[in-house]
Amino acid sequence: MRITTINYNELAFGTKKQFKRMFKKCCYSGEKFEQHNTKTIEHIIPLSEGGMNDYSNYLIVKRSWNEKRSSIPLSEFIKKHPQVQENIIQSVNEQEGKIINGINWSEAVKSTLTKAIGTDIFQKRQK
Repeated sequence: MRITTINYNELAFGTKKQFKRMFKKCCYSGEKFEQHNTKTIEHIIPLSEGGMNDYSNYLIVKRSWNEKRSSIPLSEFIKKHPQVQENIIQSVNEQEGKIINGINWSEAVKSTLTKAIGTDIFQKRQK
């Protein structure tokens, strides 16, 4: 097994497995991951609703939260679970500036979140 040191200031990923490693907490619950195998890729905008299968449409969440949301639109899911919005904001901000496949992940995912939720949840937090 080859061990690679990753420079997190200029993070360039080619695999979903490496992408999952960036996240220490569930983007929905804010809870720390106990085991790596509980991490799942969550599509912000489901593929069935026209979402893309790329990093700008991905959050990393616990399997149980992924199943809980299923294909519920994110805006509706947040209405049922208001703490999710704050946890998403914190998770995205923790990854600020990470470059994944040539894109600034946090900026790209903010755009997708705005489209999914219908409002810019980060706007009021800018300094």
